Parts: sequence; C-alpha cells; structure tokens
Amino acid sequence: MELSLVRAGGADDRDRVYLTDELTDGARSRRIAVHVIHDLPHLVVESLFGIEDGLWGELAAGHHGEANRAATARDVKQQKKGRIVSGAASGASTDVWLSERHRAAKAITNAVVNRAHEGPDTPAGVRARLDREPSDTIRLILEQVADDTIALAIQGVRELERRWLTTAPGATMRLAWPLNLTDL
Repeated sequence: MELSLVRAGGADDRDRVYLTDELTDGARSRRIAVHVIHDLPHLVVESLFGIEDGLWGELAAGHHGEANRAATARDVKQQKKGRIVSGAASGASTDVWLSERHRAAKAITNAVVNRAHEGPDTPAGVRARLDREPSDTIRLILEQVADDTIALAIQGVRELERRWLTTAPGATMRLAWPLNLTDL
C-alpha cells in the first residue's frame, strides 16, 4: 500500500495522509487520521519489528473509520476528533479503542523515540525502558527482535522525521506500508 503524506501548505491547512490500496480493478485512495510527526515513528517501528496489526496495519485494514471521517470533516471542531490514539471520535478510552497489539506498538515506538530522554538511545536503552511495561505482548515482540534491528529503528525514526520536517509546504512524501528499508 502506498502512503501519500502531504505537508500543510499554510496557516489554515493541516497535514494530510492518504493510503492507496492496489485493487484488481484499480486503485482506491482514502484519507486516514494520523498525526504525521507522531505516527511516522510507528511506521518505522511496526515495519522493522514485524508488527502487522499495530497502528498502520489497522489503518491499512480499514479500521478507525470514525476517526478517519472526523479528520476529513469540514467542521474544525469535528476534525479535532480525528485522532486515533485519543479515541475522541467515539469517546472511548484507549483500552477499548486500541487493540492489545496496537497498544504494544505504541509503547515500543515510544521507547524507541524516547522523547522523555529516559536513558540512552541504544538497543539496551530501549529494552530497559520497556522492561517497566507489564505486557506479555511487548515481551513476545521484543524476544523476536535483534539489537541491530532496534538500532536501525532508532536511526530510521530520526531519518524519517528529518525528511518530513524538511518536506516543503504543500509537497508530498511517498512511502509504503509496510515501510521498505530502502526508504530509510
């Protein structure tokens, strides 16, 4: 599946993301509800760690329709509900709104990104941050991931964020789900 990420072109504009499915009778494109700077790291981590049912897998499968519809609404107040993580479109808590694997992908992505600067940005640092998580799902995923993959995820997140932040207003960045390692 192809992702088209369109950088906001002005003060009243918002970043937009379109997912294009290749179908036997042509292509179908739909706008999806993501917060680009937050969700690009998910794309890297979920792709490299083989998490096919995290945020991007759910979006590719057509989940989160309420949030997607809210993100494309004409009413600005309704658009603000177009955030998957908050579950604002349905009013549900994340325990209901997000699957167990999506919550695990979120925790793993947060540990890789390390915005709170908790420990070193190394595979050992990522594993230490995740040791505090009481999730068997996270442990099972990490058992299958080598340290060099974690290191690549740290690098890949930084590179993809840099590429997005240097994308010109109104320009489009194209990626794939799952992310091709050559895109990093």
